[in-house]
Amino acid sequence: MPNLLFSLGLALLAAAQPQPLTGPQLVQKTIAYHDPQGQWPTLRTRLVFESTSAAGKASTFEVELDNATGYFCHISHPGGREVVKGVVNGQEVFLLDGVPNPSDEDRKKFRLTAGAAQGTRNFYTYLYGLPMKLRDAGTRVAPEAPMQALLGKTYPTVQVSYDPAVGQDTWSFYLDPRTYALQAYRFYHHKEPNDGEYVLLNQVLNVEGIQLPKERKWYLNKDDVYLATDRLLKAEPLTTQRLRAPEPSRATKK
Repeated sequence: MPNLLFSLGLALLAAAQPQPLTGPQLVQKTIAYHDPQGQWPTLRTRLVFESTSAAGKASTFEVELDNATGYFCHISHPGGREVVKGVVNGQEVFLLDGVPNPSDEDRKKFRLTAGAAQGTRNFYTYLYGLPMKLRDAGTRVAPEAPMQALLGKTYPTVQVSYDPAVGQDTWSFYLDPRTYALQAYRFYHHKEPNDGEYVLLNQVLNVEGIQLPKERKWYLNKDDVYLATDRLLKAEPLTTQRLRAPEPSRATKK
């Protein structure tokens, strides 16, 4: 009888313990922290960043977003030139010092070639749309969500892969065990052993009700080599847009 009571007590104790959350449940929790009012799909904002390289060289740039229309614009100033690349109505737009149609030499030098604006847009809307982007079509969230260590701390971790048509990388998202805020993420390209990078996040900035990370520190997975730090300095309402859709060429005009 005592053994039976002991076993029953253990069973009741185990039943009383909270069950670990699954990957999809953790995604819901972290989105509830970062975007509690569901503002990301309609966000209109201008974000101002400072990026500092491993060598200590700092530069600033701006990103304009109108998620409802898909409008995107990236403005930077390498070498004293103004480089603008964006996507308007699904079309790529490039400006160099305010002038469209830069020379082939300048296109190559400042990476203003076909696909560059779409690639830049995908990069920033994905990273700054996390964790909300984990609801996008083609995202595979693993049901298991193990506790994993990163730099001496242990986090509940969401494991994510993608349909082949969407992407080949695999990601791990490390969450604060109390608030479920994103603390870090790591991705692998699987082209060579231990390739890819990990990113440490620090602090948040409230942008139209969305908690966006203020600081991202980038490291290589291989040997923990430090790469750069991106800081979100401020956000402003997007009352005017820098870019307009390109005019149709004469050949297509009627």
